[in-house]
Amino acid sequence: MNCLALWVMVQKAKPWNRSTLFLCNLTIADTMWMLTLPFLIYYHFARLQWVFGDLACKMVRCMYHACFYSSIYFVTCISLDRYLAVVHPLQSFFLLSRRQSLYVCVGIWVLTSVVSIPSALMTFIIPCSQNQTICTLYIFSYTTDKTLPYTLISTVTGFVLPFVAICYCYWNCTQELKKHCSLKKKKLFRLMYSVLIIFGLMYLPYHLVRNACIVLRAFWSNQTRLIYSSDVAFSVEMAICSFNTCVNPFFYFITSGNGRNSLKKTLSICCRESKQQVRFKVAAVHPV
Repeated sequence: MNCLALWVMVQKAKPWNRSTLFLCNLTIADTMWMLTLPFLIYYHFARLQWVFGDLACKMVRCMYHACFYSSIYFVTCISLDRYLAVVHPLQSFFLLSRRQSLYVCVGIWVLTSVVSIPSALMTFIIPCSQNQTICTLYIFSYTTDKTLPYTLISTVTGFVLPFVAICYCYWNCTQELKKHCSLKKKKLFRLMYSVLIIFGLMYLPYHLVRNACIVLRAFWSNQTRLIYSSDVAFSVEMAICSFNTCVNPFFYFITSGNGRNSLKKTLSICCRESKQQVRFKVAAVHPV
């Protein structure tokens, strides 16, 4: 889905505006995040046997963290874009031009890359036995004097503040839309509420469970059964967030007017070409 959305944006969604720019960066962030999954899937299926070396271990953990939060920030930017288009339509392009949007995207990539460096510094490969080498994750580390402040700062800056911003944007959008009578108003309401619900259901439990894993290790390290349960819950939340990240760009792309129209045109062209190829093959096999 991500590749399809990215291909349609690059080939068909022209000229690009700031909305397309944010959508494209969201797709790139989620696609790069997905590139870390084969390493982690192989690692878990091999019963926590990391065979790719120390540098790859650090890079995968750092890339996972950076792309995860880049995705959240670009979702926030899309919400801001819709807020400006609905609430401040006349001043919209002066408040956030296409060039300024590009600077915002570059800033997000730089910020998330820098703040993800500690996750790499707290990652090591540890030989546990003769046939097992673990690629550690800071969340499961008992050096909580470093991991606890890091996870709390990441939660506030990477989830709480973006979620508050998204709520503010969509609340003002709904208040503005209530002033106008439109057939599309109900659809827009459902879209905005669905974005809020999906964002909250996907990312809130993830951060709560992640912080719980570290807090339990910091203050109740003797509660091994409870720690184990929280670790399992965190693994489940990682899988759930993986699904959300896979469908994020396609969901936002298909719900935008330009993206939906571009996708329809692309699919119709593909269908016509496939039908023509079938007819050509049939004619070649059964000539008149």
